[in-house]
Formats: sequence, structure tokens, C-alpha cells
Amino acid sequence: MSNEKRPRIATLAVAAAAILCLFVYTSSPQRTATEPEADAEPQASVPPAPTGGRIEIDFGPGGLVRVAPRAEDVDREDEGPEAAPETPAPDPIDAAAAKESEDRAIRTLRVIALAQEQLRESRSIDTNGDGIGEFGYLGELTGSSPLRSAPDGSFVDVSELNAFLPEEFASIVSTSAGGACEVNGYLFSVYLPATPRHSGEVEGLPEALHGGSGQAMPDANQSATRWCAYAWPSTETSPPRRALFLDAGGNALSTPNHPDAPAAYIGAARAPRWDAAFQRGDMSGPVGGETADGNTWTR
Repeated sequence: MSNEKRPRIATLAVAAAAILCLFVYTSSPQRTATEPEADAEPQASVPPAPTGGRIEIDFGPGGLVRVAPRAEDVDREDEGPEAAPETPAPDPIDAAAAKESEDRAIRTLRVIALAQEQLRESRSIDTNGDGIGEFGYLGELTGSSPLRSAPDGSFVDVSELNAFLPEEFASIVSTSAGGACEVNGYLFSVYLPATPRHSGEVEGLPEALHGGSGQAMPDANQSATRWCAYAWPSTETSPPRRALFLDAGGNALSTPNHPDAPAAYIGAARAPRWDAAFQRGDMSGPVGGETADGNTWTR
């Protein structure tokens, strides 16, 4: 073989080897950068579980993952919104005792009303000498305090009086609104009318701290037609007991007397003023409804 043919054969051999390599490379399966390895297990994207929760991995189609909530969360969803706590009902025995105490106080107010009528009919108090009797304070009704004097200045010895109220009313105690007496767990006070103002309004006068009338004397004409009395618990109880009102016209009122009421009347330190159950500061005016003390008094 000549020297010119040898280089040509070598070139052809190199070209054939290159073609063979290219054929082998292109005929083999190719993997892309994003294609997973054939023998690799599918990877699941696991979301974070809620605090205290439980993750259950279910390698189903697409490698799905189920997150199981906590049992207490499921229960809370079933319960719905949390309800406000209910106010516990009062003990039946305590409620019955409070009701009985109120009923006794109502009967005691009626006893005071009867004594007032008897006192006026007796004309034991007639400060203007017109022959018309006048109403009195607790000390005067029990005979434990001197009666208001007649115009001539005569004095009636209390030892000669018939007592219109029993002895248990005779012990007068001091309160924030004047003298009162305590009977069966309730405090009782009586107010008499003062001389009318120029406007015609009538102010109430409390009983003196020692009983009977004080320095300011009730008006003779007004005291022949008007008086009012209050009864309120001497101690706080549960359930609370009502505060009560009664006047010469027979108006019997009460207010729930809850501790959070605008004016709660409990004990000697929190006694009702004369105008507590009046709609305005006038003893000759209407009573009941939303009154001067901010409470609601009803029949």
C-alpha cells in the first residue's frame, strides 16, 4: 500500500469511532435535573403540625399528608362559643327565710299604721289646739318619749299614757337618718311633715336620736294628715331583703334593695332619708316609680 492511502484510512477510523460514541450516548435514557432517581422513594411535603397536634403520613397518590388535630381542639369546636356563667340560684332555705322576714316587716308596718290612727283619734297630740289629733313618732307611740306639747305649754306625763305600740318598739337607736327601732331583723323609722315652704313643698322631719320630736317641731296641720315609715334590713343577707315603705294614705311600696342598687339600705349606717320613696323632695307629692334616691319603688 502506498504512503498516500495510510493517512486516509486513519482518518476514517477516527471518524467511525466518533460516530459510534455518539450513537451509544444518544440511544441511552437521559435524566433531567428535575427528574427523581428511579429507585428514590417519593418525598412528601410535610406541613408543620399545630402545637400538640399529631401528623399522620399517608403515602397515597401524590404522597398526601394528613395532619390530625388535637382531640381537645375537636371537642372545643363541637362545644361552640363559651357561654357566660349563670348566676347560681339562692338556696331555697335562705330564700324562704328572707321572704318570711319581709312578711314580718310588712305586718309590723301595718301595726305602726294602726297605732298612728289610734293616736290621732285619741287627740293625745294637738299642738295647735284645734281639737284634731296629730300623728306621732315611735317614741310618742310607745309612751317612752314626751308628747309634743299643747299651745298652753302643758305637759303630759308619759307614765299616764296608754302605749299604742308594744314595748319592743320603745328602744330607739341612732341611724344615719335619725332615730329608729329594731324589730325582728328590720329597722323602722317614722317621718312627720315640717311646715310647708313658700313653694308649697313639704319636707319630712326625722325622729330624734333619743326618740320623739327634736328641736324642729312637725307642722300641726300637716301632721294631722301625713306621716310615712320605712323598714329596711338591719344586716345584709343572701338573698337580699327588700326595703319597705308605708304612708298615711296606705301606699305600700318596696324596692329590691340589692347591694349594687343606687341606694342600698342595710343597717343603721345606711338608713333611708324621708324622701327615698318620693318622686321629688316633697312629702305631699307622689310616691313610687323612679324616685329621689335613684331606686325604683313598686307596689
